[in-house]
Amino acid sequence: MGQGRTTIAGYTLVELMVALVLSLVLTGSIYVIYENSISAQRVEGQLLDLQDRLRFGMEHLKRDLRRAGFLASPNTAADDAVCSKPAYDLRAVTLYPNSGTVHQPWSGANPNVQPTTLLLFGDFFSGQLYKSSGISGNLVYLQLTENFPSSEIEFNRVFNDNRYLRIVTHDRFELLIPIQTSNYVERTVTLELSVPLVAAGNRCGITGFGEGLDVNVAGFVRYRVAGDTRPGAPLGKTDLIREEISHDGLTVVAGTQLVIADYAVDLQFYDFGLDSDATGTAPAMVVFPLITDVADEGGGGMLGTMTGSQPEDLRFLTVKLTVRTQEEDPTHSHLPRTGLFAPLRSFEVDPMDGAARTLTLASRVELSSLAVRNLKRSGP
Repeated sequence: MGQGRTTIAGYTLVELMVALVLSLVLTGSIYVIYENSISAQRVEGQLLDLQDRLRFGMEHLKRDLRRAGFLASPNTAADDAVCSKPAYDLRAVTLYPNSGTVHQPWSGANPNVQPTTLLLFGDFFSGQLYKSSGISGNLVYLQLTENFPSSEIEFNRVFNDNRYLRIVTHDRFELLIPIQTSNYVERTVTLELSVPLVAAGNRCGITGFGEGLDVNVAGFVRYRVAGDTRPGAPLGKTDLIREEISHDGLTVVAGTQLVIADYAVDLQFYDFGLDSDATGTAPAMVVFPLITDVADEGGGGMLGTMTGSQPEDLRFLTVKLTVRTQEEDPTHSHLPRTGLFAPLRSFEVDPMDGAARTLTLASRVELSSLAVRNLKRSGP
């Protein structure tokens, strides 16, 4: 009787190769899905970070814009209530187009990026009215009221020599005089000029001993896109800076620079609503869409530095802030901006590393302090 033979089935070489190919395809697909997931999470994290920085920077901008002209004059050159005019015209809002810092790793890398600088005047420092107990020459004595600064540090922070002291007389005239020094213990503020007195034919000044008058501080703050000069700052890093400016409206006060938005690359303004009514009784809004319509470079000058500017008529504007990612993404292609008012979709930091992603936030801001004051020119 013959013995049976057992046959063991196996894989052919072709079958093994097919299985190997399928395994490689499956592994590759899983890797691609994983990489795409990681990349999506990275981009999402970057966008969330950009949103946080934009919101923080925009809130600061909007808060200070709303206080432009607060407890101050919208425009001392056009304000008949401000007598004994200051040496410099003090304007609630001034725009300086094409005055920010733009990183250009090579010529034309980031075309049509021209950040605007914003200069504001008002009380951004205390928001409080204080009372005088007397005025003698250039020395103003303050009453110990409930809102008087509780410490010498706070007092010196408010009444410092880079600001103006605003004095409202009994006849409701306003005096804006630069502060020279202050003394917390004696509750005094020394001014650069003597406070004028009312005299025959001149109502611009104080009467008697100058007691019981409302006083407060006012000064300049400036927003601009500037290079980060701190030690260890990455090459090409620019930020949105808030800084205090001295009496002249030009000189930066040392130690007051604050980074409001890291890696900011552009700051723009548009849709300016101005009240063209000259009587102050029937608002007549006119909207100027572009900054070239209202700033010096475009010839308008209503919110620029020219004599005859009219910031007192401004009722609203739209502010637009753009920030970029800290690092460039090799998979993100650089799309140069096609025009000054076109969307800014990317920013070039290093031509070898792709491009940085950008995010823009725009918000309309009502200039409530200027609307409440509703200052209108009495002359041409």
